[in-house]
Amino acid sequence: MVFLLFSLVLARTGIPLWVLIPLSALAALLVHAFLTRKIRRRKAILARPFPPEWETVLQSEVVFFRALEPEDRQRFRRELQLFLGEKRITGIKLRLDTRTRVLVAASAIIPIFGFPEWEWDQISEVLVYPDRFDDEYAFDGDRRHTLGMVGTGAMNRMMILSRPDLLNGFRDSRDKRNVGFHEFAHLVDKSDGSVDGIPSVGLQRDAIGPWIELVRRKMNEIERGKSDIDAYGLTSEAEFFAVASEYFFERPGILERKHPELYAMLSQVFNQNLSARAAAMAREMQRRPRRLGRNSPCPCGSGLKYKKCCLDR
Repeated sequence: MVFLLFSLVLARTGIPLWVLIPLSALAALLVHAFLTRKIRRRKAILARPFPPEWETVLQSEVVFFRALEPEDRQRFRRELQLFLGEKRITGIKLRLDTRTRVLVAASAIIPIFGFPEWEWDQISEVLVYPDRFDDEYAFDGDRRHTLGMVGTGAMNRMMILSRPDLLNGFRDSRDKRNVGFHEFAHLVDKSDGSVDGIPSVGLQRDAIGPWIELVRRKMNEIERGKSDIDAYGLTSEAEFFAVASEYFFERPGILERKHPELYAMLSQVFNQNLSARAAAMAREMQRRPRRLGRNSPCPCGSGLKYKKCCLDR
């Protein structure tokens, strides 16, 4: 079709046929290469073996991953490969290690795992700071209070995360706090164009009014000291959504029991019903994962050794 279109256009110019045919073919090839560049790039990324050191981080630190069924774990691995292959993760005044890179990627994948076709077009780079930072992005001095942020203006499509707080978020999966989940929840909120605490991407139009009313009631409960939701959620509706998202992904069973309406709404927003997985997540929090070696049983559940199964995928 592309070849025919270019041929018809060029034919009107009076170019001789012996010149027209190769020009049309070349133009068609260039257009095809342009249109399929993402597909080819992703195919190349996924053709690489999944690094065992990445698997070790997932097995040892990411409770959400360990609680997945084998098929979903494999999809998680693919999403992780694509995120790390396409997005820049830059250490500022620190040397990035594998653990940090994998946990940044896991922070991005978990909130949108219910949307297999999701594209993180809102972000191109994550900056990892050595500590918390202030309003001027400085990480020294006594005004450091920010754990992470989604950039605006000149820093649009960028995110900043404090490395110690990122690691602590995964180290303690019981405290309902994870700065990675928090900041990527802001990006989910921003996918409709504004960070306003109304994540319309996952809400039906007729659910937006009930969501706004629910947020108002839950913020009022926090203000009256009648809630276990992080008080930082009082800052704004956008921050309430972000801290509620942390709670949802870290302790879904408790959220469903204590705040069933909020849990149901967040399940709709993220297209994930974590209640069935909550028991598995709780069990995974209790166990200490063994280090994954080449001769360990493959975590995908195939019954083969890791070196004979997913290590080379």
